[in-house]
Amino acid sequence: MLIGAAIGWGIVILILAIVYPVESVNTGRPGVQPMRSLVAVNGYGVLLPAAIPLLIAMIVGLLHCARPSARWASIAAWILSGAVLLAGLVGFVTFLIGIYVVPTGALLVVALASATSGRSPPGPRAPGRARRSM
Repeated sequence: MLIGAAIGWGIVILILAIVYPVESVNTGRPGVQPMRSLVAVNGYGVLLPAAIPLLIAMIVGLLHCARPSARWASIAAWILSGAVLLAGLVGFVTFLIGIYVVPTGALLVVALASATSGRSPPGPRAPGRARRSM
């Protein structure tokens, strides 16, 4: 559910890049300058970097659906989720767009943390004893 919310927020980031006015345009006149969206100022090429959180959220979702015994998938999902959160925090301090990426990273990290706490750890089972699920 939280991974779905992260994917949804990634879609919102793309929509915001197209319609939300975040950059001021210098008109050469004194006073308040008009604001334009990222796409209006920089062109459609800006959608590629804006789509990275969405793509990573989708990849984490696929990795999360992998077999529970696939430890590599869990590790890769954690690395990608942490990278998105860290990039959003760094971007928040250095670039305007970073604050919009933080929710994607936070949702992914919380989703993985809650999924990890609900799973029983993989490993050998004693003969004749089934693993209990919570």
